[in-house]
Amino acid sequence: MKIKFWGTRGSIPVPDRRMMRYGGNTTCVEVTLGNKTLIIDAGTGIRLLGEQLLRRKINDLTLFLTHSHWDHIQGFPFFKPIYSKKTSLTILGCSDSYNPLKNILARHMSSEYFPVPFEELAAKIKFVNTCGNSHSLGGHRLKFIRTNHPSYTLGVRIEKGNSSFVFLTDNELKSEKPAASLEELADFCRGASLLVHDAQFTTGEYPARKGWGHSTFEQAIELARTAGVKKLGLTHHDPTRKDSELDAISNKLKTICRKISPPLELQIIKESYSISL
Repeated sequence: MKIKFWGTRGSIPVPDRRMMRYGGNTTCVEVTLGNKTLIIDAGTGIRLLGEQLLRRKINDLTLFLTHSHWDHIQGFPFFKPIYSKKTSLTILGCSDSYNPLKNILARHMSSEYFPVPFEELAAKIKFVNTCGNSHSLGGHRLKFIRTNHPSYTLGVRIEKGNSSFVFLTDNELKSEKPAASLEELADFCRGASLLVHDAQFTTGEYPARKGWGHSTFEQAIELARTAGVKKLGLTHHDPTRKDSELDAISNKLKTICRKISPPLELQIIKESYSISL
């Protein structure tokens, strides 16, 4: 399993030189599963990924959408493979709105917002409902869990043999009305090789942002400790969070994590970061 992050920013892209090292693009993750390519979310990071996939002549693609908030779908119309007849795209996801994902994406590309309608895309696109289901891809098992966010949002666990990757974006661990309890989330993450979790807020910022559907750095660390994961990555960086601030937070948290028994390997995820499990 090979993982590469093409977008790590939350809420809105930030083309700002003070934020370039950790990344200005919104959420997009490429996961290579044997001969299959899985993409998690279609934030603005999917634009550059699409160009890479065309150069690598990868036409069989699966896109998992955690939810349909703007920062997780706004790159979809700029994803070049959807304009190629050679592309076969399966879109996984779940929506609790009256509109299924296909209608949400089509509306996103209606004439009020974009010049090319969804119906004219050349790629062969299939939608698969993952509400409460699991999915198999490239010999790997994908399991899903509802996370704590104002919009219906799913997290994913990808596993094969002894390797497992859990991705939980837009998840408020201290939600007052949780869709998934801390115990359920810890069980879902149990023993993961890598957990990448939302950490948009600092402890000081969080009280004024309760109910927004995001967690703090420390809350994500506590979940990782409880679940016994080996490595923790933090993502969905606040759009106001500068590189220098993330550097300082990283140094502080790594010191804390080294003192945990057993030590927890922690990384604040940067755009273009890659890892193999």
